[in-house]
Amino acid sequence: MRNSFSGTDLKIEPVGKGGVPLHAEPNKPNGVYSPLVSTERSKADTHLIVIEQRSFVRNCILASLTGATSFSGRGVGSVEEYISGGLKPASDVIVLCAIGETAPQLVSKITQLKLLPYAVRTVVISDSTDVNLIMAAMEGGADGFMAANISIEVAVHALRLVAAGGQYFPVDILLSTRRTSDEPKSASDGQKSMFTRRQIAVIDAVRRGKANKIIAYELNMCESTVKVHVRNIMKKLNAKNRTEIAYLARELPQELLGG
Repeated sequence: MRNSFSGTDLKIEPVGKGGVPLHAEPNKPNGVYSPLVSTERSKADTHLIVIEQRSFVRNCILASLTGATSFSGRGVGSVEEYISGGLKPASDVIVLCAIGETAPQLVSKITQLKLLPYAVRTVVISDSTDVNLIMAAMEGGADGFMAANISIEVAVHALRLVAAGGQYFPVDILLSTRRTSDEPKSASDGQKSMFTRRQIAVIDAVRRGKANKIIAYELNMCESTVKVHVRNIMKKLNAKNRTEIAYLARELPQELLGG
């Protein structure tokens, strides 16, 4: 999947193996794509490997996925167990469970699989839809990412796509995250945790045009301390001088400025 920017819009172009573009199929769930090239791989040849340390969870996932497809499969408790098992990976699709895991932990496991002397297809399944985790899976080399709350029908589409040499990622989540980040924030967003009480008092004084010496006297602090506060305030507001602090402070809620 390639991300490209045009203006403020995020354009997500799904790609398959070797960078081959994918196109969305009509009446398919968001994020499901088919390759523009054909494949010789048969569904019956695909072997699922579910990697999950908890036996009950592993067996449930394996039974659900193999029961809804023509794939054969087996489960293992860890990446290390899969690697040391001497399995024949000619048509293996790895379902790597990352439930409750962080991005670094996930990337470490994907890297272990990518360092194998043979190629395997890897799909991550996670209880998190955090975009940072999804991007970590993509950048780490995974071929797909499935949220644990998707339907079995979507999961089947995703696995068949990956087995055929394509990729599956939840485009709708990536797009919605981008749209949210592009929305203008209100003046009060994040400000309560952005400034300390002393900084708010200094902002109010600067807004009223008071010099550092006067501010220091009124707030019972050293003039050098006032200068430090001013510098920190400028950095947080991305202001270049005191005038810009006063201007930008007008956009902040009055209750935070002692007004």
